[in-house]
Amino acid sequence: MRTAGIIAEYNPFHKGHLYHMQRTREITGCDYLIAAMVGSFTQRGEPALADKWERARGALSCGADLVLELPALFAVRPAQVFARGGVGLLGALGVVDALSFGCEYEDIHLLSRMAGVLRDEPPRFRELLQAGLAEGKSYPRARGEALEGTLGLPPGMSNAPNLALALEYLKENAGLNRPMRPVPILRTRGYHDGELGDQASAGAIRAAVFRGLSVEEALPVPLKGPLSRPEALDELLLYKLRGMGEEELRKLPDMPEGLERRILKMAEAAGSREELIGLIKCKRYTRARISRCLTWALLDMEEALCRRYPAPPYARVLGFRERARPLLRAIRRAGAIPLASDPVPLKDHPCFALERRATDLWGLSTEDPGYRRSGRDLTHPLVRL
Repeated sequence: MRTAGIIAEYNPFHKGHLYHMQRTREITGCDYLIAAMVGSFTQRGEPALADKWERARGALSCGADLVLELPALFAVRPAQVFARGGVGLLGALGVVDALSFGCEYEDIHLLSRMAGVLRDEPPRFRELLQAGLAEGKSYPRARGEALEGTLGLPPGMSNAPNLALALEYLKENAGLNRPMRPVPILRTRGYHDGELGDQASAGAIRAAVFRGLSVEEALPVPLKGPLSRPEALDELLLYKLRGMGEEELRKLPDMPEGLERRILKMAEAAGSREELIGLIKCKRYTRARISRCLTWALLDMEEALCRRYPAPPYARVLGFRERARPLLRAIRRAGAIPLASDPVPLKDHPCFALERRATDLWGLSTEDPGYRRSGRDLTHPLVRL
């Protein structure tokens, strides 16, 4: 039995994702394809456009055999932690042979060299990194430029967003006891492409949805169910922040000294999330980092919980195809963590408590009364096709 794994957001599931699945099957010859998908909030700290079960349904209908939820504890985190969670989840299943990911480059030898520098941090890399940070550059920019300087790569090459995640996947995969075969799939469109069409990016599709435009041409399966509204949680966020103190903010993950004071100060002046991010943003703090911090505050996600669970403690099933029952049995035999198809036993688990808060919060970003009720993580049925 050959199995391939993909780490994804599917926000929303579009034709580029369909192509990725098809190419993964062609290259690996896998019998089963597993998707480790983020739940209610994305890596950049934003609510997913559509409900996680509907996104899982889309993935299953287009080629996935099993969709697992990447816990929010890892999903709404920097690239290194996001990759650690996704790779760790797939690796812990004990059955995944290949790790497939989209990337702007498909030369696995070059990608492996780049990942090796980030993993080992040779003296030249550390020297360039510290010099960049001393100049006031953000950590991602300084790190990327240090990587380029160490290997003599073209300036700006490391800025490609999918490349950054790909390198983190390779780093984490190399550290597994049973590494998966890395399979880079060349992206056909850029992450930030704004053009809407047959091969539109997820960002272009979301922008079109928010403008009220039709996106059917770009989707292999239509969007169903209520959609989140970007501004829906703004008032809740501002109210939450204005009632917090510096000590509470310092408990959030990856909170650098000084950012908590800047957040609280700007929260008094801002009238929306976007305005708040604009007021906080500077050379030192990127937009994505700030956005994640704000979501952590809404979710009451604390650094102590992150330290307690450095890897996913369970594999929560969002949906599967009936043909994949042999796969489920194989995971239960070989897996290093429990495969949770029933959420009730997870009810009191700290990681799942965070997941429940995330799902409830996502529901409040919609206008649907049924989705705005609490507790859907315990009552929503698995998706079965």
